[in-house]
Parts: sequence; structure tokens; C-alpha cells
Amino acid sequence: MTAMGSERARETVRRLQADITSGRWPVNSRIPTEAELAAELGVGRSTIREAVRSLAHLGMLEPAPGRGTFVRSLSPVSGVLADFAAAHSWSDLLAVRKALEVQAAALAAQQADAAAIERLRAAHESDSDVDGSVERGQAPGQFHSLLVEMSGNRLLAELYAALVRALRGGILRGAVSSDQSAGERRGDHAALLAAIAAGNPAAAAAVASSHADRDLVVTD
Repeated sequence: MTAMGSERARETVRRLQADITSGRWPVNSRIPTEAELAAELGVGRSTIREAVRSLAHLGMLEPAPGRGTFVRSLSPVSGVLADFAAAHSWSDLLAVRKALEVQAAALAAQQADAAAIERLRAAHESDSDVDGSVERGQAPGQFHSLLVEMSGNRLLAELYAALVRALRGGILRGAVSSDQSAGERRGDHAALLAAIAAGNPAAAAAVASSHADRDLVVTD
């Protein structure tokens, strides 16, 4: 196995990290398979495996057995923040997540362009987080990530990515769950999309606030 201290291994990590930070693979998207990456980069599969493990440790990637490996953050900083966030109560995490989403929704409504709104619309129409992903520990999904990205605030986006990583642990352990049906969640997303498309920050913030109160809750 190629050691992670080798130049080839370090270069593989750098190239994968560049693909993440450049936006080639958006947050919550699935990266190519191990075999595909090995062929593309001209390295062994063991090198790819170790590079992915290194980026997962930093919080940028998350392997999901049977489904692939997903991008979870554009920055390694979120891994440190996620560990810090995980030391706090679930109710505190959900409260901060709500505050970030409400602010992101208002900012998105103020400044989102037509292309960004269409990406959000596409995510609304196909996002897996309305079809049981809460139960599988995957929520919040692509719709929420794009919404936060549309805020244009990089710090907000990194804080949000860290909180979501910590919350996924709570979902998997059953400490956090959804208080909405898939239909209710889709309805909230539709209302939020409409408010952002209309350029109405107050309406977008109000919908985001109401949605956050019911989307994820601490399990009694």
C-alpha cells in the first residue's frame, strides 16, 4: 500500500481537495468511484482509498457504505468545527442551525441570480432529503446546502457544514429526527423557493424559520 507520506499520495490528496474546493463536486454530491478516480489520476486504488480516508478525517468527504462517497464540506476547517459542535446539546445545535438557515434564506432572496434560483429549483425537484434521507442519517440535503451557498457568505456556509456533520451523528443515533412527512417537507421547500425567486427576504426568512422548527427535532 502506498504510504500517505509519499509524494504521490500527497499529490492525490491535493488533487481531490482541489476538485472539491473548485466546485467540480458540489457539497452533498457523490464523487466518482474509487476505480474511476484511480484511472483518472493514474494511481493505484489503494492510494485513492487512503486519500479519501484522509479527506474524510478532515470532514470534507464522507464514505457511505453501499452508496458511495459524498462531499460534505469545501474546507477542512469544518471537521474541527464539527467536533467542537458535537460536544454541545442537540437542542443547541438545532437552534444555531435554524439561525444560520434563516439568515441564509434572507441573504439568498436579496442577491440570488436566475442561475442560482434554477439550481435551487432543480434540487427541489430531485433532492433526496424529501424521500426518507432523514431516517438514513443523510439530511439536510442538497436543497439546504444550495440555499446556504446562495447566501454568498463563505463563513456562514462553513459553520453550517460543520453543524450538519454533527447533526448527522445525532440522526444516525436516533437523538434527532424529522417531525415532518416527505410531503410537508417538499411543501416547505416549495414555499421557500418561491420567496427567494420573488426576492422577498422577509418571507424567505419566515418560511425558513417555520421549516427549521419542524424539519429536525430532538427526539424525546
